[in-house]
Amino acid sequence: MSDISIPGVTSKYDTQKLIEDLMKVERIPKTREEERLKAIELERTVWLDLNRRLTTLRETARKLFSFQNPFNERIAESSDESVLGATATREAVEETRSFLVKQTAAADRFMSDRLPADQKVPSGEYVFTVGDSTVRLAYPGGTLKDFVDALNRKGGDTVRAQVVNATSDSRVLVIESLREGAANRLAFSGAAEAFALSTGIIERGLGSRKDLPSDTPVRFEKALDPAKTLSSGGVLTVAPGAEAALKLSAPVSSSGLVMELEVELVEKPAAAASGPPPGPSLPGIGGIQYEDLSVQSAPSDPMAPAWTPPVVPPRVDDPKALYLIDGSGRAVALPPVEAGSGFRTVTVPLSAYADSVLGLGIRNANTQRDVRIRSVRIYDPTETGGFKPKNPVETARDAIVRMDGIEVTRPTNKIDDLIPGVTVDLRSASEKTVKLAIKPDRESAKEAVIELVGNYNRLMAEINILSRKDEAILGELSYLSDAERETYEARLGLFQGDSLLTQVRSSLQRIMMDPYATDSGQALLSGFGISTNSRGGSGYDASRLRGYLEIDEKALDKALQDDFQMVRQAFGNDTDRDLLIDSGVAFSLDALMKPYVETGGIVSTRTATLDAQIARQKLTIAGLETALARKEAELKRKYGLMEGALGQMESTSGAWDSFGKTSGD
Repeated sequence: MSDISIPGVTSKYDTQKLIEDLMKVERIPKTREEERLKAIELERTVWLDLNRRLTTLRETARKLFSFQNPFNERIAESSDESVLGATATREAVEETRSFLVKQTAAADRFMSDRLPADQKVPSGEYVFTVGDSTVRLAYPGGTLKDFVDALNRKGGDTVRAQVVNATSDSRVLVIESLREGAANRLAFSGAAEAFALSTGIIERGLGSRKDLPSDTPVRFEKALDPAKTLSSGGVLTVAPGAEAALKLSAPVSSSGLVMELEVELVEKPAAAASGPPPGPSLPGIGGIQYEDLSVQSAPSDPMAPAWTPPVVPPRVDDPKALYLIDGSGRAVALPPVEAGSGFRTVTVPLSAYADSVLGLGIRNANTQRDVRIRSVRIYDPTETGGFKPKNPVETARDAIVRMDGIEVTRPTNKIDDLIPGVTVDLRSASEKTVKLAIKPDRESAKEAVIELVGNYNRLMAEINILSRKDEAILGELSYLSDAERETYEARLGLFQGDSLLTQVRSSLQRIMMDPYATDSGQALLSGFGISTNSRGGSGYDASRLRGYLEIDEKALDKALQDDFQMVRQAFGNDTDRDLLIDSGVAFSLDALMKPYVETGGIVSTRTATLDAQIARQKLTIAGLETALARKEAELKRKYGLMEGALGQMESTSGAWDSFGKTSGD
C-alpha cells in the first residue's frame, strides 16, 4: 500500500515542483505588469501629493491678498492694561486715543448683617427688581443655603446670591444684581423687602433728595443781572458775561450724595455786519432865475473823515461754566461742559469736591454762547423706593470716561460705540491718562509671510526630489522625519526630465525674485529679508542654488514696522484702483497655481490619465491571472495523467516480474 500515489496530491516523481518551476516562467509577464502597475500607482500618488503642496501654497498665498488677509487685522495696545484694555476688528482705523477713566460701571451688591449659622428664611413670595427685569421666587421656607440655591436657579442673568461663612457660627448673605449701570438698581418687594430689612441688607432711607429750582436764581459772586439771566419753563439761561447761582436754604453734608443736572451750551446767532454811518445832511444851495435863464449853485462837498469799522472783540470759548458752592461759600470748579445742541446730563459725586454743599454756581465767560441749566437735584444714588443698602459692597453706577477731552457715560464697562471697530474694556478708575493705540497686527502678518515661505520651500524641495536623482538633496532637508526620508528616497528622480516640473520651478523662482509696484516704489522680497541668501556669507552653497528661501526675521520685523504698507502691497496690490488685486507676490503665486490645481486642471488631467492606465493595467493583470490559472490547471492535469500512466506501467512491470518468479519456481 505504500506504493499507492494519488495524482495531484502525492507524487513520488515531485511533479509539483516541476509545475511550480514552469509556472515561475509563465508568471514573468504578470510580474512585469504588476511592477508596471505599482510604478503607475506611485506616480499617481506623487502627483496627488504634489497637488496638495501646490494647493497649500496657493491657499497660503490667497490669505495674503484676499479680503481676510492679515494685513487688515488690527490690534489695540493700551499703555496701562490694568486701567483700560480694548479689542479691535478689521474695521478699526489706525490711530491713537487718550482716555481718562474717572469711574467704572458697577452693579448693586448688598451684604447683610452677621446672621446665626442656623438662620431660617420664612416662606413667601420674594420679588427682586433690577432695572426693567423682575424675578419672583415662591419660597416655601428653609435654611439660608436652600434659599440661595433656589434664588440662583430662578435668578438667571438678573440676580445672584451667596452665603459667606464670616465665622464658624455666623453667616453673611450677599445678594447682587448681575447688570451694571445706574439704571439697573436692585430693589426688594414682597417678602424680600421684609427679609432684607430684618437681616440688615437694606434700611429705610432718609429722603435725602433736594431740588434746586431753576426759576429762583440768586447772586453768585457778582450781582445778578436780570437782563442777562432769564428763567422760563424750568430752564435757566445765563447770557455771555453773566453769572447766577442756585442755592439751598442751608448747607447739607455731601457724604454719599451726588448732584445731577442737565446743561447745554447754545451758540448765539452771529450779529449782522455793520456798514459806515451816513454822511452829514446839508440843505439845498438854490439858484437864480433871469428871464428864461436859470442858474443853479454848485452843491457843497463836505470833507468827512474816512470810516474805520469798529474792532470786533475776540471770541472767548470757556467750557468751565459750572461751580460747586460748598458749605462755606467757596466755589469749586466742576468738569468742563461740552458744546453742542441738546441738553447733556452731568452727575457730580459731591464728596469728591467738598464735605458739604450749598448750591450750584453758573459763570458764563463765553462771548458767543448761552449757558442753559435745568433739572438740578441732589440725592443719594443708593436710595431706591425709600430704602437704601445698609452694608453696600458696591452700588450701581455708570462708567464715566473722558476720551480725547470729551467726557462720556455708559452703563457698562465694555463700550463699543466710541471708536468704530473697537470695543473698549474699562477695568479700573485712574487719575492718569491712558493711551490706546490702534495698530496693524504686524505679528499676524509676519506669521502669514513665514507660512508662505515655508510652504514655498516644501514645494520646491518636493520638485527638487522628483526632478533630480541626487541623495544630497535629502541631506539638505534636516527637518524630514525618518518616515518622510524613506518615502522620498523611493521618489528621487522619479520625474527626472519632466518639463512640467521644470516650468513650475522656474516660474516660482521668477515670482519670488521679481520687483512689484507699490505706492512707495518698486519692492523686492530681498528688501524685506526674504531671499536665497538672507543670512549672508560667501562661497559655494549648493542648497542656495536649489531655490530655497531664507528669512532674516530682524529685517522682516523692521520692514513691517517701518514700511508696513509697502510690504502689504508687495504681496497684493490694486495698481489700477478698481478694487481688485492685480499685482504682488501672493497674487502671482495664486495665478500660477490656479491652472494646475483647479478642477479639470493640469494635475487633474495627469491623474485622470494615470487612473485610466491603472484601470487598463488591472484588466491586463486580471487576464494574465486567468491565463495562468488555466495553464497551471492544464499542467496539473497533464502531469497527473503522466503520473497515472507511469504508475500503471510500474504496476504492469511488477506483475510480470511476480509472474516470472512464480513460473520459475
